[in-house]
Amino acid sequence: MEQALRPVPWRACLLVFAVALLFRLGWVVGTDQIHQFPRKEMVRIAMTFAQRGELADPFAAPTGPTALASPVYPVFLDLIFRTFGTGVAAEVVKCLLTCLVSALRCAMIPWLAICLGLSLRSGMIGGFLSAFYLGALATDIKGDWAEAYVATALVALFLAVIRIEGSGRLSLRSAAVLGFWWGLALLLSPALASILGCFILVGAIRFLKESPRQYVQFAAVLGLVAGLVILPWPIRNAIRLGSPIWAKDNFGIMLLNSNHPGAGWDVFGNENFIEQTTPSWQPAVALKLKAVGEVAYDKSQSREAMQWIRSNPETFAGLVALRAFHFWFPPGLNPVHTILEVGLTLFAIAGLYLLYFRHRAAALLILGIWLLYPPVYYIMLWSSRYRYPINWTLLLTAAIALDYALSTVTERRTERRSLVARGVR
Repeated sequence: MEQALRPVPWRACLLVFAVALLFRLGWVVGTDQIHQFPRKEMVRIAMTFAQRGELADPFAAPTGPTALASPVYPVFLDLIFRTFGTGVAAEVVKCLLTCLVSALRCAMIPWLAICLGLSLRSGMIGGFLSAFYLGALATDIKGDWAEAYVATALVALFLAVIRIEGSGRLSLRSAAVLGFWWGLALLLSPALASILGCFILVGAIRFLKESPRQYVQFAAVLGLVAGLVILPWPIRNAIRLGSPIWAKDNFGIMLLNSNHPGAGWDVFGNENFIEQTTPSWQPAVALKLKAVGEVAYDKSQSREAMQWIRSNPETFAGLVALRAFHFWFPPGLNPVHTILEVGLTLFAIAGLYLLYFRHRAAALLILGIWLLYPPVYYIMLWSSRYRYPINWTLLLTAAIALDYALSTVTERRTERRSLVARGVR
């Protein structure tokens, strides 16, 4: 049986938390985030909800009810805007909370390492890597998007699954509790659905042989409770938008923004197209969306993108290849940064291999995340924000490889000293 949850190494976790928090707050101050108001779609929805109690108007002109973003994070931002307004005070709180949540995720890494049967040194290396690695700066400290919260929620869910897997107990109560939290996580980020599927699949590998009936019941209760938590959202969308959307309805817009004549592989190569043709930037396009309806407009964008993809298969394949490559090997700000990014991924792959022999279930879970989470982003324009929720998996596994390398070097030095000492004698 694998290791279950271990006691929290509080001192190590608090040290990592303090370092990560101070580092992020330094970036907030240094980049003057509290005086920047980009008003992304998520923030626009939250501001409308604060003003009118309606998830609506994410675009450059009022368009009415929306499902452009799943509901949890806009409602959370609404609490900030209702309490502190929409000016500098709200930005201070938003940035502070985002930094706290990001630092909490970093602080959980040493505990996670201990729970996986790894050394505290591996956990500390992973924690400090997490503290100083800012894979997407604004995402990590600004809070205009939900990814900082998504990543932290995913670490917590990972720990919960490891606890169940390690204990071997499949109680229906645990299934219901886990299903509730998974439901909330999916309302925070529907992209986690693929990871939930991965976790259920790995659980099947672990439990179906020894407890098939119990595991089927466990998975069924988890799925049922998660579905019940999500259910009000598609019901609302059916009433307000005429379609029972369970996730969000911007896939077509994003697909066309990413795949069109002259498309580039990253967000910067598509900025002109986005600014000139999308409802988020152009009031006239937003009013066109309003006239046909958000769902119908998104479907029309999807059809246009698919028509271009079918007409340009080689160009599309090239874009997909570049986006997949840069998802795992992000471009750096300079050659040194690029080398560090490449090194992180290569060390992470080596670390995953090592983890497999120490905690098979955890290694399979992380492998499943790497295989199932990214593909949708391979067909979308590249952004550092998209890999952010799973960056911690790379940092943890890279730490395992680094710790192994350090241990190997130390052992060899000890052996050499021993041999030298024997020779002297």
